[in-house]
Amino acid sequence: MWAVVPIKGFSSPKQRLADVLSPEERSQLAEHMLRDVLNALGALDGVVVISSDEKVLNEARWQGVRVMSERGAGGYSAAVAQAGQTLAGEGIAAMMHVPGDVPLITPDEVGQIANAQISAPGACVVPSRDRDGTNCLALWPPDLLQPAFGPDSFNRHCQMLRDHGVEPTILELAGFALDIDTAADLRLFCTGDRVGAGDCGSLQYLKASGIAARVLKG
Repeated sequence: MWAVVPIKGFSSPKQRLADVLSPEERSQLAEHMLRDVLNALGALDGVVVISSDEKVLNEARWQGVRVMSERGAGGYSAAVAQAGQTLAGEGIAAMMHVPGDVPLITPDEVGQIANAQISAPGACVVPSRDRDGTNCLALWPPDLLQPAFGPDSFNRHCQMLRDHGVEPTILELAGFALDIDTAADLRLFCTGDRVGAGDCGSLQYLKASGIAARVLKG
């Protein structure tokens, strides 16, 4: 099982947090979250970070994982599809898509997905906490499906899989559920009451910089 982590970039990430974080703070948070995510994926067979941003790719190289340059401007779904097609072409049996903004994921959660008793063709879908987004899409084989992320992607992916004759395995995982997209997500994250929060580098950064206190006060 390989992981595919698509990252847009560090220069102007998380625009929906612009009301509560400065551009520099958003950039720093994005880097810390990527490190947290990569740390949780270390036991897998391999990890590939795909991006069109050279700074992101350099950070991933420094973390010791494989990098892939995104082709064209197809967006998030196209990046995941590109990586999946490449891995399938290399004979890799399965991959999991992991966003770069789920800093509370744990190796145990990753293991639950990777070790699920799923035969090809098969899939595992992990929803966001509001069950709107898809915060992990694991596919056996990696090119089983053309992903379609965005609003209501959890239900959309499940239906697409069923249309392909595949009944998805659905896992509810606390760490994967919280992606940091909005001010409400950030405030929930800053409370630090989620499993694994004490060891999370992103949360430590927010607390040490004073951002967490400011966000919670606001």
